[in-house]
Amino acid sequence: MAAKIRVLELTAGVAIGAPLGGAARFVVELTRALKQPDNDLKIEPFLVSIWRYGTPAETNWLAILNQESIPSSFAANWNPNQPLLSCVNGLTGLWRSCAFTPDIIHSHGEFTDIAAVLLKRRLGARYLVRTRHSTVEWPKRPALGRIFGHWLYPGLFDVEVAVSKSSTVALNERMLARWKNRKATTIYNAIDFGRFEAAQLYRTASRQELQLSEMTLVLGTIGALVTKKGVDTLLHALSIIVRDMEDIKLLIVGDGPERTWLERLAVELNVSEHVIFLGVQTHVEQIIPAFDLYVSGSLVEGLPTVLLESIAAGIPVIATDIPGNDEVISNGVTGRLVPPQAPWAMADAIKDAFQNTDLTSQMANKALVDIRSRFDIHNIAAQYADLFQRLMHRHCARADKSPAVV
Repeated sequence: MAAKIRVLELTAGVAIGAPLGGAARFVVELTRALKQPDNDLKIEPFLVSIWRYGTPAETNWLAILNQESIPSSFAANWNPNQPLLSCVNGLTGLWRSCAFTPDIIHSHGEFTDIAAVLLKRRLGARYLVRTRHSTVEWPKRPALGRIFGHWLYPGLFDVEVAVSKSSTVALNERMLARWKNRKATTIYNAIDFGRFEAAQLYRTASRQELQLSEMTLVLGTIGALVTKKGVDTLLHALSIIVRDMEDIKLLIVGDGPERTWLERLAVELNVSEHVIFLGVQTHVEQIIPAFDLYVSGSLVEGLPTVLLESIAAGIPVIATDIPGNDEVISNGVTGRLVPPQAPWAMADAIKDAFQNTDLTSQMANKALVDIRSRFDIHNIAAQYADLFQRLMHRHCARADKSPAVV
């Protein structure tokens, strides 16, 4: 029997919900799917997190990984007050402590890509693969994005994966990528639909716990509370809606540096009594069923798994019309798309969804049928396994062509 391909899945961490988001969750779910004993993918994954954050969500995921016998490790502790030192400690920790000898290093994120390049020779990996999870890399440091993403990575990584078609186009348009004829490949983010099979069973209990009646119209959004998530747009839209709909709530799941400012904004807009900040929730599959609508005000996305999760739970979606979102939602068919940073358009879409409930339900049903085949984690894991196998076959072919040593 052929030996399994050893793949090091490299991520920032498993503190999913805060400070990490959907990309980190995808890495964990991908590792779990690759590890499943009942599949024939022939992959042996090892999950390496650069930082330990010490959050309850992290503890929860570590318990899951241990229960499923998925090997994992941390390189260093994250210190929010010393991010530069944390990065240095992360790199040195990886260099000193990683004992896994991979055939392939698969990185997910800006800093993890750098770490993968530095680790390749150290660990004896044959190939480097990186997955780009956002349409914009290094948004806070665009110069680094140009240096690494545009001028170095097309030559350093054997394969670059993008989680949306728009991101793939952006990768393929880079000058060095064109010159070297390096084509990125599209493999979508995905979810485990099994998590949401009993979603509707949680609706009543979740609403009771949140003290919400069945008559209350509930909007929900999930994500890190940072500028690019556009939660301020949702608050402004809510301030418009409450003029006509008094019994309405916006549940905000997640945490981040903008939470205090968003709480103040809710007060300034006179909607604080209509907003519930829930913070990080470990089991979002038990919270999402409490929503009547999932709303996203994001300005930038890769392939947002939270839209997939909401659809899987049977919740209709309204999202901004940006790359990534438009590959999940077909406007007017499987959901509603509105321009970003347009509170009036968001408010109108929400009102329309509640006024045309039959059409809204039809969209939600069509969305579920549409995403099941495209975004199932087991199908996506099989695509990655096929990618890894093709890389290793390339290595074997090269070895066969090497001249014999006499």
